[in-house]
Amino acid sequence: MEKKHSAPHLQQHRRAHLRHLGALACVACGLAGTLRPSHAVQPADAKEASGGKLRPWKKGATPALLAQTLDGQQVTLKAFTGRPLILNFWASYCGPCRLEMPSFNMLMDLYGDKHLQVVAVNHGEMPARVLQFLKEVPFEGRVLLDRSQTQMKAWSAYALPTSFVLDAKGEIRFWHVGEMDWTDSDAQAKLQLVMGG
Repeated sequence: MEKKHSAPHLQQHRRAHLRHLGALACVACGLAGTLRPSHAVQPADAKEASGGKLRPWKKGATPALLAQTLDGQQVTLKAFTGRPLILNFWASYCGPCRLEMPSFNMLMDLYGDKHLQVVAVNHGEMPARVLQFLKEVPFEGRVLLDRSQTQMKAWSAYALPTSFVLDAKGEIRFWHVGEMDWTDSDAQAKLQLVMGG
C-alpha cells in the first residue's frame, strides 16, 4: 500500500491543525454553558480516557447501528461492511472532539476511503448545528446523526469522543475513549492489523 505522507510530515501537519483549532476549542469551552444542550454527554476527562491507546474490545458482539444521514436517510452498520471502519461518537460542544477531527482527516489522506472508512456519529444535535460545525472544522469522512440519542448507550459509550475500530466483517476489534492521535505508532500498528485482515 502506497502511503501519501511520511510520519514526520503527518506529525507536523497535525501540530499545525491543533494550534489552529486550539483557539476554537477555547472559545467552545468558554461558551459551553450556553451552547451545550440539555441532553449533552460530558467530554471524556483524563480519568475516563483510554490513555492514548486503542484497547481490545471485550464486551461481546458488535451492537446494531441505526443512524441518519444529514438529509434524513436511515443508515445501518451493513452499509459499511466490506472495509475496515472507525466509528466515532462526537458532538460539536465537545472540545476533544474538535481536536481529534484533523487526525481523522490525516488517516483519510494516508489510506483513502478504499482501505479505511471513518464515520462520525453526532450525538443528538440538529442537522443545521452539525453543518455549521463542519464549516468551522472540516471533516473528510462521513457524518451521521443520532437524533434519538440511543446509539451511544447501545455501543457502551459513556463519554465523548468514543471511537470503535471494526474489521471488514463488521466486528469490533478495538475501541478508545477520549481524543487520541490516530497517526501515532501504536494506533497505526493496530489499524494495519485490522486492515490486513
